[in-house]
Formats: sequence, C-alpha cells, structure tokens
Amino acid sequence: MDSRRTGPQNLSEREVADHVVQLLSELLELAPEDIDPDVPLSAYGVDSVTSTWLAGELSRWCGVPLERELLLGRPSVVEVSEDVMAVLRGLPERDRASEAVGWPPAGSL
Repeated sequence: MDSRRTGPQNLSEREVADHVVQLLSELLELAPEDIDPDVPLSAYGVDSVTSTWLAGELSRWCGVPLERELLLGRPSVVEVSEDVMAVLRGLPERDRASEAVGWPPAGSL
C-alpha cells in the first residue's frame, strides 16, 4: 500500500478505511484482519495520544489537515473514513464531528 499520497484526488472511502486499518495494525501489532472496521477505536486502546498520532498520519497521507477530535468520541474505522471523505469533499461532517475536524475552516464553505 502506498504510504504517502500527493493529494486527496481519486481517494475512496475504502482506501481511507484500509489505510486506517493498516496504521492501526502496525501500531497495535495486530493482523489487519483482526481489526473490525465497525468496532469503536477505543476498544483497541486508541486514546487522545494515539488519536493525535493517527490524525497526523492520515493528514500526511491524504494531504488535508485533520484534527485528532475526528477520531475521538468512539468512532469506528468506518466512521473515521466517512468523516475523512466528508472533509476531502468539502462537505459538513456528521454532527458528531462537525466542530472537531477543523477543515475546512469554519465559514469557508
């Protein structure tokens, strides 16, 4: 899997989910198939520190700034992928994360 992206163009929700699973599997030393995309990240021990790291890795990979709050509040890999895609498309995120993502800047839409 390509670990770095040059930009968000042509990025799919599936690619985002796969990348989140890959990052988690490396961090947690689990096989990717052992990470259920519907289980809250907190079930795998993802806390605020891990969320900060994960948001940074995702930001570098997709080329768009993401805040760690996107990963807090018990979201799953599926929910994170949906929120990242919403940010990439410039759409408002689900109500749970609308103020936490931080991109695009408030009032820019």
